[in-house]
Amino acid sequence: MKYGFILAFVLLAIIQWVVPGKIIWEKDEVLKKGESFKFKTEPVDPSHPFKGKYITLNFAENSFTDTINRNLAGNESVYVILGRDARGFAIIKDLSTRQPQNNNYVKATVYYASREKDSITVHIRYPFDEFYMDEYKAPKAETIYREPTRDSSATTYALVKIRKGQAVIQNVFINDIPIGELTR
Repeated sequence: MKYGFILAFVLLAIIQWVVPGKIIWEKDEVLKKGESFKFKTEPVDPSHPFKGKYITLNFAENSFTDTINRNLAGNESVYVILGRDARGFAIIKDLSTRQPQNNNYVKATVYYASREKDSITVHIRYPFDEFYMDEYKAPKAETIYREPTRDSSATTYALVKIRKGQAVIQNVFINDIPIGELTR
């Protein structure tokens, strides 16, 4: 009986290290081997007592209009197949309910779908919409990040690494300068 408790304790301790370790390793692999995509953003900066300071990223490229009759509903999982526009920013090339063969996709959630006569517009929610920062730099970053929204010539974007459907935000930029540098 005593050895059963010890074995259970050891197994629980191993699981508590393996699960977070696997998550960290997967995110690190995405950062090392993933392909970079620049997503144009529209900023909001909340604070959460448990999550800490972060910038909520609203992406300009968050909907896809198509003439194919798709039966997609809110909260449904979908694969977003990505490409790049002439300026190098991410664009949605297609949506699929089946996992694509290439690596330029990310698994997202349908926010809602609206139908017109011969088309459907699907609005999506990306799994990477929060960029966490040092809590001392976050208030200054919030102020800096809001200013470009008033200036139409400024470009704000998140550099996101994508690999096999997983995504990690590498950094947030304002006019090609990392937001961390602008807070110094």
